[in-house]
Formats: sequence, structure tokens, C-alpha cells
Amino acid sequence: MRTSAMPASAKNTVVRRRVAAVAATVLLAGSVQLLTAESSWACGSSDGPVAAAPKAAAKAAAPKGDTAKGDAPKTEAVTHDGAPQIGFFMTPSLSVTAGGKVDVPVEVGNFTGAPYRNVVPTLSLATHLAGDGDGGVSYVASEYLAVEYNADGTWKKLPLRRGCDPTLFATPAKGVPIADGRANHVTFRVSLAADAPADLDLIHVGLGATAEDGARSEWAQKEMTVKVPKVTKPAPTTTPAKPAPARPAETAKPAAKPTTPAKPAAKPAPVSDSTPAAAAKPTAPAAAAAPVAPVAPKTTPTAAPATTAPAGTPELAQTGADTPNGLLAGIAAGIAALGAGMVLTVRRLRAQR
Repeated sequence: MRTSAMPASAKNTVVRRRVAAVAATVLLAGSVQLLTAESSWACGSSDGPVAAAPKAAAKAAAPKGDTAKGDAPKTEAVTHDGAPQIGFFMTPSLSVTAGGKVDVPVEVGNFTGAPYRNVVPTLSLATHLAGDGDGGVSYVASEYLAVEYNADGTWKKLPLRRGCDPTLFATPAKGVPIADGRANHVTFRVSLAADAPADLDLIHVGLGATAEDGARSEWAQKEMTVKVPKVTKPAPTTTPAKPAPARPAETAKPAAKPTTPAKPAAKPAPVSDSTPAAAAKPTAPAAAAAPVAPVAPKTTPTAAPATTAPAGTPELAQTGADTPNGLLAGIAAGIAALGAGMVLTVRRLRAQR
């Protein structure tokens, strides 16, 4: 039987190389997954397209050397000592009222020993609701917040994306160039909706910057106080209820029949000039004895009619006898006249004989 000429040490080397290759493959696959997860922001959602990360700067400067002579071009690496810096510019305090907006001036500096062509600032907003404890971060819908950015005199609205916690981030698509030893200024504007949650009392504002070579600044933070006026809702207008139709009150029957009131006395008829007064009774004056005069044959003398006072003439006071005495006097006068007539008749008959 032919035995292998490979020594034991060589076999161990081959095994180690295979194990190393497998481990490298596993590590590479894990790195790809992590990079994919970071670029897609799997921890949160975005209100718009995420700004592209700044491209890495070319480490090589302009080639030096004579290429015509066949010399290889020489490159000179650009190195930065540190990272860009960012902070709030002349902003001692921040506050915003629901329905309003506030500007956040920002200063981006470069003191790394080499210029930057593109430094992109980022603004973060971490909201806090009253009652969630001090220092905590509360979830607030991004629809209540809006961020604008101004680097060249023009305001542009930025999309808001959410990180792994409820913090919101706003990053412009393009940064600003900064020479070494210099600073540039940009401004963010934060707007708060008028219908923001009533218990929103604080917003933690953060600032960060990323250069084209991937260098990141340290984060600067400041608290922004929030005022949400309490809206007093008007009392709902209630339509007054229609009153129920009033029922007629039932008339209580009297216990005893009411006494019929006495009829008023009849009013006297008005006195007119053409109608004799009905109330005044004519008073017949005492009839005087008729004078004895020749009587026509077979004629009966009549008593003089009683006179009646005209209408409207007040009745005179009676000075003679009362009504019964006047009647007797009239009868006596009639008898006397009748007797006188009979005497005359008898005389005439005697004269004819």
C-alpha cells in the first residue's frame, strides 16, 4: 500500500486554510446583511426619499510626474485631522408655539487641516409628551412637524425619516463646501401644527454633520420648549324644545248655583220734542163751573177737555186739591149743568102751552 508523502504539518495547514475561507465567507455575508439593513432604515419609516450619503472623496490628488517619459503618476493623499464640527449659532434658547414656526441657525466648521467639498448637516427632533417621565422620548406622528432648509437663500422642505426610536431626522440632499479653518452657516426651520397633541411639552433638537469622506461630527443638542394653547371648545348649541301645547284648565263646577243677579231697572226713554214725556203724568186742573148759557135744544153740554203740559215742560207744583177731589168736582159740575138744562126745557114747554 502506497502511503502519502505529505507531512502532517502540511495537512494541518490545508485544514486551517479551509476553515479560514469558510469563516471569511460567513463574515462577508453578515456584513452585507448589516449594510442592507442600515441603508433601508428597517428600524423606522420615512416620510420621503432618504437623502443619499455623501460620496467618498478621492484620496488621490492631481497626478504628478512626466507621463510622457513613462513615469508612473504619483498621487498625494489628502488627509483630515479630525472631523467637521457643527453647533447652534447664536441661539441661547428655542421655543415654538403650536401653529407657528422657529428658525434654528447652524454653524458648520472645518478645522481638520484640509478643505471639505461637501458637508451635509442633519437635524433631529425627539418629541416628549408630558407624563412620560423626564428625559424620555415619546412617539408623535410626523404630520404635526415640518422642517425646511436654507443654505443659499432658498427654503426647501425636507422629508422626515424615523430612526430606531421615535426620533425624526431631516437631511438635505446636498451639503456645503467648507475651506480649512473656516465655517459655513445654514438654517433649519421647524414648524409645529396648530392641532398638535395638547400634552406635547418638549422637543429635543439635535445637530450632526457628515463629510464626503464619511467623517461624522459629534452631535450638538438643545431643548426646544413647546406651547400648545388649550382650545376651549364652545358648548354645543342645543335647540330649545318646543313647549307642549297647554291644555285648557278644567273649570271646577260650583258647589252651589250662583244667585241670579237682579235685573237693572229699565232706563227711562229719552225725551224728544215731538213725543210727550211718558214719565210725566198730565195733571188735570180743577174744572171750573161752566157758566149758565142758553142751551140748544136736545144737546148735551160737554165738559172742557183737560189741558196737557207740552213735552219738556217741567211739572208745576200742585196747589189745589188732589186727584180724587178734582174728579168729584167735575161730576158735580156735570150734574149742575144737567139740572140747568132740565130747568130750561121745562120753561120752554110751559111757554108753548
